[in-house]
Amino acid sequence: MSQDIDHDNTERLAALLSLLAASSEDDEAPVPIDMLDGYLTALICGPQTVSPLAAMDALFGEDWAAVLDEQEQTEAFVEALHVRWNEIAESLDPEVLLAEPESMHLTPLITEFDEATKADLMSQGVLSAAQLDQLPSPGVIWSEGFMLAVQDHEADWYVHNDESQAGQMLDAMLLAIAAVAMPAGEQRETYIAEAYDEDIDVDQNVLIDDALFSAQDLRLFWLQNPTPEGELH
Repeated sequence: MSQDIDHDNTERLAALLSLLAASSEDDEAPVPIDMLDGYLTALICGPQTVSPLAAMDALFGEDWAAVLDEQEQTEAFVEALHVRWNEIAESLDPEVLLAEPESMHLTPLITEFDEATKADLMSQGVLSAAQLDQLPSPGVIWSEGFMLAVQDHEADWYVHNDESQAGQMLDAMLLAIAAVAMPAGEQRETYIAEAYDEDIDVDQNVLIDDALFSAQDLRLFWLQNPTPEGELH
């Protein structure tokens, strides 16, 4: 059974993230909640114990709290961040994953831009019609956030030889997560042809589901294949 989400907390977290986005430089891409959620998930799945504040430092820079301090919102933000962190951690509890390995426990924060949402964004002037046409598919930003965390901590993640069984397992799980963000084209088609049977109709939802199962598997992988000096949690 997937972990329940505190939707009120999610809305608070998204609203406070918008304060950070509003203060970013014009040439800086805003960090949506999907990316933060993917990054947090990777930290929890990974080989080392890492604070959720590490995600904020990585995504927004070490001075990220200054904007929130000005509006006396830092404490509220940190509280909302930790609530979401704990939700993810509970969904990836090793005992639960081992007891129900075939069940989906992880519930990611993935924005889906339905027609009503698009209309609201246009009416608010947040996005133009041209920008709406360029919106990523569901799950792409979450996947990119997850893989960015892996990249930022690659010295911890890539400790197993690529030719070893553990190394091959790790590569396969990470590739399943990265596949969510693959654009339509040869690379995506090649991956699907190699990873799935011909009779399976693979769409974005299938890729997302398999990415989430891979994230769950990664949580257990690092418990079973710790790094030499890994401080596992």
